[in-house]
Amino acid sequence: MVEGYPESSMKICIWTTSLQADTLALALALNKDPEVELLVVAANLSAYRLEPIARFCPLNCELLDRSDDNHDVAVRAFDADIFFADNHLPKYLVGKRLVYFWHGLPLKIRPRRDIKSVLRHFRRLIGKPNKPNDRLLAQCYNQMDYRHRIDHWGLAQENCRIWGSAYSDLLLNPPYSRRDLEDYYQLDVAARKNILLSLTWNFGNQAFGVIGDDESIFNELVKTATEHDANIIFSMHDKYRYTPELIGKVENWAKRYPRSFIKYKNEHADNLADLVISDVMICNFSSFIVFHYFMDKPSIHIQPFDTSRKFIGLPTMKGGGIGSVIRRNNHKLWLYPFNDNGGSLPQTQEALIDDVSRSLADDSYCRDQAKRFINEKIYQPDGATCKRIIADIKNWESAG
Repeated sequence: MVEGYPESSMKICIWTTSLQADTLALALALNKDPEVELLVVAANLSAYRLEPIARFCPLNCELLDRSDDNHDVAVRAFDADIFFADNHLPKYLVGKRLVYFWHGLPLKIRPRRDIKSVLRHFRRLIGKPNKPNDRLLAQCYNQMDYRHRIDHWGLAQENCRIWGSAYSDLLLNPPYSRRDLEDYYQLDVAARKNILLSLTWNFGNQAFGVIGDDESIFNELVKTATEHDANIIFSMHDKYRYTPELIGKVENWAKRYPRSFIKYKNEHADNLADLVISDVMICNFSSFIVFHYFMDKPSIHIQPFDTSRKFIGLPTMKGGGIGSVIRRNNHKLWLYPFNDNGGSLPQTQEALIDDVSRSLADDSYCRDQAKRFINEKIYQPDGATCKRIIADIKNWESAG
């Protein structure tokens, strides 16, 4: 037992790919709980410690980097009562019980082979997930997500909890302001408007999907940004996930526009900062855009594929980089139709640029759509989600 913790404290380990979103919010909440002894194991902590979130919301628990050769020794010695994990599960048992989180509200249905892989790791670590299992709980964002985990994933309903989004607590009450973040971006993000361009790696080389030619669209976006004296922030996923072609395209765009900033998630982990400074987000249906709905600013969606195409090719991850392309049924890929979103869905270059201009002039544009989506798809986003999750976890643990 670490000095300063009561003998009866619950030992929790958060094992995460990157300390962001729901796992970040939960870590910050658990860090303040006097009844919890917390250990956080994450990748690339040296970069995380340089981020604004680490300065404004410091964690005083033990932090271990997953790249450290001997981190497993310390994790095993900690002997957690419960461990939280998202995305990639550990190779060894980190704690006696597992709570599984997701990387944001899913918009796409994961390939069957990915689901089988996760379920296989569940069985290896804590037993059968398709049967009532007192060693497993899985987070669900809403009733539909709950049914999806049961019907499509095959999880037993007793192992699923509708909690909503822990990250919504931070989104509703950010720990810093735009002014606080100016040094971080090295741009005037407080006085100027900020266009957030967030592109997922899931759709290969193309950025703007069905709307048209990438170069033509970006040229028009630059003209609009210049007219409004706005910055362009490229808020990207992990750099190693993208094709070299798309990386080259984005980095060339950033060089051409002086008031721009590129952030790759594995190099700059604080994507909450991007959401705080954003005046409008443009995104090709990464689940990251759902977090933007909470910010009361317009969200513009780029439809990646024509719905008339039955089959599409999507890149996969292999060995820490882009792997082969798999064929997916476009009609069975999405959990929600494209027009069920919290913003606009332009179908032409002209409509996209009009939406950007309107968003920069009127921050209430599409606000009602965002509120509707949140109310329908995120359970009880009232700023107390982490509190409810922790209370439920404590009851689960005390019930044995």
